[in-house]
This record gives sequence, C-alpha cells and structure tokens, in this order.
Amino acid sequence: MEPLLIILCCIYCTVFVVGTTGNLIMVMVTFYCKNLRSICNILIGFCCFCDLLLFTNIIAFMISMFMPITQEFCYFMSIPADFGAFASSACVLDVGIDRLIAVALPARYKTLEHDRFWYLFILIAFPVVYAVVLLYVGFTQRDPSRNFIFVVCLVPESLGHAYDLFALTSFFINLFVLPIYVYVYLKIKKMGLNSSMKAVFKSLMITVCLVLCGWMATDTVGALSLTLPIDKNVARMMQLYAGVFILSSSSFNAFVYYRISRDYRTAIRAMLRISNATSVSKGTGYRDTTDKARSSTHRRSTITVRTSMHM
Repeated sequence: MEPLLIILCCIYCTVFVVGTTGNLIMVMVTFYCKNLRSICNILIGFCCFCDLLLFTNIIAFMISMFMPITQEFCYFMSIPADFGAFASSACVLDVGIDRLIAVALPARYKTLEHDRFWYLFILIAFPVVYAVVLLYVGFTQRDPSRNFIFVVCLVPESLGHAYDLFALTSFFINLFVLPIYVYVYLKIKKMGLNSSMKAVFKSLMITVCLVLCGWMATDTVGALSLTLPIDKNVARMMQLYAGVFILSSSSFNAFVYYRISRDYRTAIRAMLRISNATSVSKGTGYRDTTDKARSSTHRRSTITVRTSMHM
C-alpha cells in the first residue's frame, strides 16, 4: 500500500473513533437528560445522529482499501453514510428555521410547542425525504457492469452522478443557512435571553460554520482535482484526502457543546458519572425564557399600578 494511503487510513481511523464517540454521546445525552428534550435540543440530537451515520463511510472506505469491490456494492455499503450526509445538510437548515420562528414569532412558537409531535414530524420529514430521494437517484445510477474494478468507496464514488445533484442542492440549502443563523444570533442579542440559550446557539453557530467550511473545502479540493491538468494518481489522492475536511468538521460536535454550553457539559458529566450533577439548570428553552421575561414585565407593571393607586 502507498505511504499516503497508510497515512490516510490512520487519519480516518482517528477521525472515526473521535467522531463516532462524540456524536454518540450527543445522541445519548439528549435521551438521558429530560431538560435537553426541547424542540431545539431534539433537532440537535437528530443532526448528531445523522453525523454518526456519516462516519460509517469510513468503514466502507477501509473495506475497499483491502479488497476490490464494484461500484454497485459500494452504493449498498454506503447507504447509511449517504443518508447521514444528505440528512445532515438539510437538518442544519431545520434547526435554523426552528430558531428563527422561536425568536421572530415567540407567541406562535409557544402554540407549536403544545403540538410539538407534528411540528417535529414536519421538520424531520424534510431531511428524511430529501435523503431518500437522493438515495433513490443514486440507486438508479449504480453501475453493476463495473465488475472487478478497484473502487475507493467514499460518498462521491458510491453515488456516481447523483453526487452532483447533492452538491447542487446542498449549495442552495447552505445559501439560506448562514443568513438565518446570523439573523437569529442578532435577534438573541437584542432580546437579552439567558446565558444558557446564548451558549447553545453559540455552539450551533460554531458547528454550522465548521460543517460549512468542511463541505466547502471538500468540494473545492474535489473540483480542483477534476479541473487542474495534473496526474490521475495525484487527482485521485486529492479526492481521497478531501473527505478528511467534512469528516473532521462533523466530529467536533460534542467538544463544542461541552466546552461552550454549561447545560450540555453538566448533562454529559452526569451521564458519564464524572460528577455528582444529576440535572441541567432549568430554563434551557425559549419558552421558559420568554415566560420569565413576560412574568417579570407583568410584575413590574403590577407594582407600578399599585404604587400609583397608593399615591
């Protein structure tokens, strides 16, 4: 095996262990801690689950490194990873839309929380349907005639031309992601919400930026490998190393939330029995924060009325 492939295998193995462990912890802590089961936290957990599926692509890659496989077999072996890549891209937009509704229409959002099952169902249905449609396109373009041809099984190779459709649609999805998150961030600062929600959204912003940068770097390197007049082996190696960017960016979820969000940090430590903490502080949802703000406003107005009556 080439030295560069050996290095790449070592990198992927490290990323696999870190990313799988971190995203699994994020999924588990969402179920473990009752105070992390708000709509936003559930969506974050779903995004981490999609990223967890994405890391199964490393298993397919390692298998293809040591045995020749066909493109069709690569497709079937990469279905979980392809689904995770597709759904994760759309899930980031879902979280942004949820936060946009929460800060722009707090009264409406409160009613949605009462029907949270259908609200979550609609939000999660979008990335699931989006992923299933792209998987079907990839299924129709699988190539069973490529027998006994060495295939490096990564997401682009498993999809064939369907990957071009994913790159195009995800580009338009990401066009909406950044403006939505910037608007929500500015709105949160203006509303003066509690530090807990600020920390959660700051974590969201960082993870979204990492993922966007990871996809941009992966797509850029992949495009350069196809357009530059370079040797085919060099271009192939560039495409293989390009996947490191998106896989690495998706492996930092747990570390970002643990470092910035006190609620997630407390919950993770409690779940792992690192400390005696058993619960997360209250008021991690926009509903609790809004209710507190409303109640404090009502108390101030009541005191003003009573004072004027007394005078």
